[in-house]
Amino acid sequence: MSETTKVQIDLYRATSELIKQRLVGLSEEQLAWKQAPEKWSVKEVVSHLVDASFVHSVRIRSIVAENSQAFLLYEQDAWVSSTKANQSDLKDILAAFDAVLAYNALFYERLTDDQWERKGLNQGKELTISDLFQGFIRHVQVHLAQIQRNLDALASNEHIKR
Repeated sequence: MSETTKVQIDLYRATSELIKQRLVGLSEEQLAWKQAPEKWSVKEVVSHLVDASFVHSVRIRSIVAENSQAFLLYEQDAWVSSTKANQSDLKDILAAFDAVLAYNALFYERLTDDQWERKGLNQGKELTISDLFQGFIRHVQVHLAQIQRNLDALASNEHIKR
């Protein structure tokens, strides 16, 4: 494995720590608050990242093991709703994220250069495993920003109430 790949896998693993750092000190109210019924709470965002990790795991393995072309698709809002994340302990959600992340990182570490370039189809668009890998890291960043927007909206809402 190249040094660049090792660094990238470390960035992948670090996504969990980024999430945990962002959630330090948040109350149960802040974690479960929703700006609107159709919006996600902070817990639901983190739960979505667990779901996305599961789907990501299936996608990368089916490309390598089965030369599968079509990606597993899922309805993220339905999955988030069905998890009932706001009734869960954040520690349990984070433990699940850590477990899937660690398992996928081990898989990535064993890939050959050729396997990193294998492709699958996401709604007609070809993506390599390398693309999926980078996309997952960006996906976490998108949801960290979403968490911040939730917290900003909550703070603004609390200010209005007073």
